[in-house]
Amino acid sequence: MRRPLLLAAWLAAVLLSLLGSATALGHGGGGDEGLRVEPSTVTAGGSVVLAATGLEPDSDRSIELVGPDLVVELGTAATGADGMFSKEVTIPSHLPGGEYTFEVIGDETLTVPLAVMAAAAGAGAPPTNDAAEILLPRSRSALELALLVGMVAVLVLSGGLLVWRAERIRGASEPGVADRRIPFAP
Repeated sequence: MRRPLLLAAWLAAVLLSLLGSATALGHGGGGDEGLRVEPSTVTAGGSVVLAATGLEPDSDRSIELVGPDLVVELGTAATGADGMFSKEVTIPSHLPGGEYTFEVIGDETLTVPLAVMAAAAGAGAPPTNDAAEILLPRSRSALELALLVGMVAVLVLSGGLLVWRAERIRGASEPGVADRRIPFAP
């Protein structure tokens, strides 16, 4: 009876460790890479300055703003000979308020969070056909999908195990079952 519970716990630990390593791999290698955004909170339609350091010199980076259900491509930025860039980015005025993440993608992917507050009612213009404001659905990698499916499977199995165990305990305490036990007499 303890064996399935130990197996479920072991499987959950392995999946969590894989999830942690997948997250660490997504943030680039270990160097002095850094990404900053100023200010870290902005109203939709406003602009921020995105700055990166410690990147490969003279390379192009794709910039995306990733939200819960969307990806906004914001163009590219070129690093200088020192491996740095600084770019002013305008946040689309039609974005809903919420937590977003800037992703700067090149040989490695750097991320930094950004809080976006919704524009005042009537202040936001409808989206234009500008290439910088094309909204794409967020896609997940095969590893992310496999980890999510695995975690759901572990949760379902764990829930089933708990229900099965609860039914066995409840069955042992039903009337008539306790009558068959021999009382302890000192």
